[in-house]
Amino acid sequence: MLVFAAPVCPVSAQDSRVSVDMIGIGGMSCAHWRSTKEHLLEGTVWIYGFWTGLNYVAAASDQAQAKIDMAAIVGEVEKTCAQQTLKTLASAVWVTYLGSKR
Repeated sequence: MLVFAAPVCPVSAQDSRVSVDMIGIGGMSCAHWRSTKEHLLEGTVWIYGFWTGLNYVAAASDQAQAKIDMAAIVGEVEKTCAQQTLKTLASAVWVTYLGSKR
């Protein structure tokens, strides 16, 4: 039996004023995500899953989904992270997601 332990980090999403128990690398800082090739890969997979979840919730609640080319998602999150390296990856994705809906 394999057991995977993912860190559960309480993350405060300042933009929406909620507290979320974030699972995985999303609760880590942008600097952490960008620190190694392995973390970049792990974060990229996490970003696609989180983005899909955000789109799913938007669709299920009759809201507009983010309109962005899939290949551009990670690059846009990287831009957000480069500006604020201490921001959590989840917060950077959230800010990027909201920006893509404008």
